[in-house]
Amino acid sequence: MKVEKIRVSIGSASVLGLGSMAKFKDPPTTCYIMTYKDGHCTANCGFCPQARSSKSSEEMLSRVTWPIFPFKDYLTKLKYLRSSKQFKRICIQTLNYPENFRDLMEIITQIRYNIKIPISVAIPPMSKDRLKELKLAGVERVGIALDGTTPEIFNEIKGDKVDGPYKWDQHFQNLVEAIDIFSEGFVSTHLIIGLGEMEKDVIFRIEELHNLKILVSLFAFTPIKGTKFEDISQPSLLNFRKLQLGRHLIVNKEKSRSDFTFNINGDIVRFNINKKELKDIIKDTDAFLTSGCPGCNRPYYTSKPSGPIYNYPRKVTEIENEEVYKILNGFVN
Repeated sequence: MKVEKIRVSIGSASVLGLGSMAKFKDPPTTCYIMTYKDGHCTANCGFCPQARSSKSSEEMLSRVTWPIFPFKDYLTKLKYLRSSKQFKRICIQTLNYPENFRDLMEIITQIRYNIKIPISVAIPPMSKDRLKELKLAGVERVGIALDGTTPEIFNEIKGDKVDGPYKWDQHFQNLVEAIDIFSEGFVSTHLIIGLGEMEKDVIFRIEELHNLKILVSLFAFTPIKGTKFEDISQPSLLNFRKLQLGRHLIVNKEKSRSDFTFNINGDIVRFNINKKELKDIIKDTDAFLTSGCPGCNRPYYTSKPSGPIYNYPRKVTEIENEEVYKILNGFVN
């Protein structure tokens, strides 16, 4: 076995019983792990604690801690986990470094040998041949993060402007190539909200990705001390709630950009739904929960448990429903 160490998100480690982790009020329903390397990632994304020039702890990804464990110990805990605690899937976060594909394949192979559970991988762009190998190894879903809503923002946060290796065209082309291999609906990306994009840009990008049958999720930008963007504020809750609703309408209600009214600044000022429809969406759907692969709830990756909560990791309470409605009811008919 080449892989000796693995990083496990602190919430996932708690469920597995790795170390002396405290129990979490809202435990993860997906087991989140990350490839291990000595030092930071070779990419240099301005928002990421793992970035090459980041001064953040190597144990951080977003605002979550990912301690190191022996890979064998992880596999043992995963294999013998009580049925009442079983995860719905495993998601492998893949750092950018020369041996990342070799390590990723070893991790997937060992997991598949020990337990049958859906596997998702979050990866930097990889060749079609490597995507095919991942599929053959047993990966069900693949995610390639755009992060930036527009090519310009992408370049500012993870491309040339931050001395990063990534190109918008390469990311986008790789997403399209992945569909040929993993099928429609089994390829995902995500956009980080709060990095200077217009709401109109986000809605147009969600519609474009949805039409390509790419699953798109939304993260709220989270400033992490030690990163290039540590001084940027999180987006307003109103801004994020509008985009969550917009995503739901496009992905689940087959709405299009023509169902949104924007002002001169690109802000959403009206949704083409009525107040009853809004109430039904808030009450009966997952529009304001974490969006992603089936079984993914990512508790508190971008929110403090004390709030404000951007992506709810569990069923929304009646009081929270009322709060969401209060924020959005002025934007519907």
